[in-house]
Amino acid sequence: MNMKVTYLALSIALAGGALLSPAVLATETIGFHGYIRAGSLFDAKDNFSKAGYADEIDKNMGRLGAEVDNSWEGRLNKLWDLGSNKTVDIHLNIESKDDGLQTRTAPRETGISETYVELGGITPTGKMWGGMRYYGRENYIYTTDFFYTDYSGTGAGVKDLELGGGKWNFAYINSNDTDHTERPDGSSAIMHALHTSARYGAWDIEVAAKQMPDNSFNGDNNQYATKGIEGTAIYSRDDFFTLPGGFSKFIAQAGRGLGSGDLLGATLTNTAMYRKGSLYQKTVQDKNDGYKPYQTKVREGDQSYRMFVWGGWYGAKVQFLPTLSYQYNDYELGGHDSWYAASLRPVFPVNEFFSVQTELGYVKNNLIVDNVDQGSHSSKVSIVPTFTVNTGMGPSPEIRLLATYVDRNYKASWLDSREDVLVGIQADMWW
Repeated sequence: MNMKVTYLALSIALAGGALLSPAVLATETIGFHGYIRAGSLFDAKDNFSKAGYADEIDKNMGRLGAEVDNSWEGRLNKLWDLGSNKTVDIHLNIESKDDGLQTRTAPRETGISETYVELGGITPTGKMWGGMRYYGRENYIYTTDFFYTDYSGTGAGVKDLELGGGKWNFAYINSNDTDHTERPDGSSAIMHALHTSARYGAWDIEVAAKQMPDNSFNGDNNQYATKGIEGTAIYSRDDFFTLPGGFSKFIAQAGRGLGSGDLLGATLTNTAMYRKGSLYQKTVQDKNDGYKPYQTKVREGDQSYRMFVWGGWYGAKVQFLPTLSYQYNDYELGGHDSWYAASLRPVFPVNEFFSVQTELGYVKNNLIVDNVDQGSHSSKVSIVPTFTVNTGMGPSPEIRLLATYVDRNYKASWLDSREDVLVGIQADMWW
């Protein structure tokens, strides 16, 4: 009897609460976006076996005709618009884990990479967010697949807060990677980051401070950096270096300690470990103890400087997308290295459904170790006939036939200098 009375009282209380609460009419929408890249790439010098070239090709000289992985992701979001700038937007991203260029039709290992919520109405402008997300990856050169800022991780912040005539972002983010940082007890180390950015017209200024309480490695007694600072300045134009019909960007970055090397512009992310940063770490460590992309093996006094110039011009009969890149690293223990790269992607439309994409690339690495020149230079030429149908709403899925000539020249004797021809097929689409 008592249980029935209690249940009845609770039901009445809930019903009364619902009647007393003001009615909220929300507009609900569901979004589905994604990206798919699937193809095969073969190495002529190895009797057309599967190509296994390093990321230095596409990350610096251009990705067209040289990508050695397949990838897909599906983004879902559920948005409630409650009126008066009050919104709730829940995001979920499911994507493939790195499986290289596997061609067998079978299930792939996948995982959830983003789970976060954005809340509108709490702050006067902009949105508050919290959870695990890709953050700062809009600063991206898609011809080289280079995220020059990537502060992804788990945290909270405010985006697009209007202050003083500009739009500001503030965030705290923490990140870790068990494969690329490890403490003596075998667990992964955590990086804490505070990030802020401000956009005023054509300018975007970003600053990040980083801290790692424990940046140590098994069997390694070296003292690595536990803090770092970095800054990024971006100038964007709605023309192609003053010519109409395109866009152009100028980017300058500088960092110290945990803001140097591969970590300049990044936290511990799945893109930072493959970007081109510290030459000494990526070349000498490969010989000495087997290369692992431990991007946190930097010293407090290490400094890095990076610059990009890139853009695109879209004509009726030809399109051009050039990129120039440069990075200089100065090390606390003495010595320095640098690299520069250039790529140019000319595209020749033939008709509505067919074009011939081409790409030229060159990279030069300057590295002196123990008074011995261990630099390198590489070049590539890609010719990629492409079939597409433009949806008229943004996405234009492409089917590509790939042919790439690669010439890699290393002065270090333990690295493989070779020239080769890569051929393959690829489908690339986003929506």
